Amino acid sequence: MTRIAVVGGGIGGLATAFRLLERHRAAGTQATITIYEAGARWGGVIASSHENGFTLEHGPDSILRSKPAGLRLITDLGLEADLQPTEENARRSLIARGRRLLPIPEGLYLLAPGKWWPFMCSPLMSWPGKLRMALDLFLPRRDPLLTEESLAEFVRRRLGREALERIAQPLVSGIYTADPEQLSLASTMPQFIEMEQKHRSLLLAMRARARDPQIAAAAGPRYGLFTSLRGGLQRLTDRLVEVLAPHCVMKLSTPVALAVRDGGRFYIKLSDGRHEEHEQVVLAGPANAMAPIARGLDQVLGYLLATVPYAGVACINLAFRREQLPNLPQAAGFVVPAVEKRTTIACTFADKKYGGRAPNTHVLLRAFVGGALNEAALDRDDATLIEGVLGDLRDLLGLQGKPLFARVHRWPKAMAQFVLGHGDRLKVIRVREGIVPGLALVGNAYEGVGIPDLAAQAEAAADRLAGARLPPVVDNEATRADTA
Repeated sequence: MTRIAVVGGGIGGLATAFRLLERHRAAGTQATITIYEAGARWGGVIASSHENGFTLEHGPDSILRSKPAGLRLITDLGLEADLQPTEENARRSLIARGRRLLPIPEGLYLLAPGKWWPFMCSPLMSWPGKLRMALDLFLPRRDPLLTEESLAEFVRRRLGREALERIAQPLVSGIYTADPEQLSLASTMPQFIEMEQKHRSLLLAMRARARDPQIAAAAGPRYGLFTSLRGGLQRLTDRLVEVLAPHCVMKLSTPVALAVRDGGRFYIKLSDGRHEEHEQVVLAGPANAMAPIARGLDQVLGYLLATVPYAGVACINLAFRREQLPNLPQAAGFVVPAVEKRTTIACTFADKKYGGRAPNTHVLLRAFVGGALNEAALDRDDATLIEGVLGDLRDLLGLQGKPLFARVHRWPKAMAQFVLGHGDRLKVIRVREGIVPGLALVGNAYEGVGIPDLAAQAEAAADRLAGARLPPVVDNEATRADTA
């Protein structure tokens, strides 16, 4: 019988516990899994609620189809029939410029256009900005031996300042809520580095990409690649809890203070002073929260986890009568460049993106505030945040009147930032993880920030731990006394 501690009850921890149970059953071995969650609820940033016929997502609302681990988890939990694709007539996005919302030109892929003519006809950028982008056709490729480049440096060098401010920054911020001056291109979008090295010109590389019919038809984020669950994404974590509860010891409101390892055992010290023993440990919370726990296992690992930066964000759900937004565009939502200096950094038209999220006579919007470039906005109280968002919606959407209700959900220091040097730090983190037998790390500070990324990490962690040959257990009274 292998005793396993999973620290963290978000999607990463729950998915890892599920995969561990699955692996042990397949191998005919037994495991006792204890899941420790410091908070009062399971699911981490995945949270959904229902109010007056509206389905509110407090955190993420989508899963990327192109990364298979997320869909694999949903299928293995028996939720495949409840997958909900984005609405066909809302698979486009908009970008704010002044008081207008401008469609993203056909074929644009995050940083650059795949079709030149639709982009040239778009008012999204000035003519000098478009001409500067065209210089990319003549610029040399970057020496691959030079030091790591930020996303901002890359876009300015290849496409110019206006392309960074008006296109790349708002679109990338919608994914990472990051400062492009600090965001590591190699750790987040290495495909653009490969494009430059292969084609020399980013625009030539995009032209080659555009020959793919599926890519050519995309506008901005490829919404056809996203999916959700009917009734909200919390159904995923609820289902995990339902499956795990009969087989695991599940402890809410149970912070872990420290973990040490001695004689083949891990000694988990709880914040109330008690300690519990396990043969394996999964640290599946935010890196900054796992750092003091990991320090008892490996001081270098604890230090590295503590250095991962995080940014906070707030999601504000706003409900309106449909006549209050008579000119609401047919789109999934819009993003706002930081140079616009607005409160809102992005807004999703929730009931247009996924059907059934609001009564037919009403509209549900999800506005986002904060991120690495405007984290100070989260210091404002709820009423001030809501009023700032409403002012933006009046300017950009012609909103009339007040919302039927507004619900603010804050996620302080929830978004890991893949800053310059992230790849090198990650390599060392994984090496230090491997030095401690029976330890696994899962979370949004490592190989990716999305649900499929964490589902893939859960599979890898379960494969490694379930296949590990445990060393002989040596009782050590001194270690137990230290952790007590």
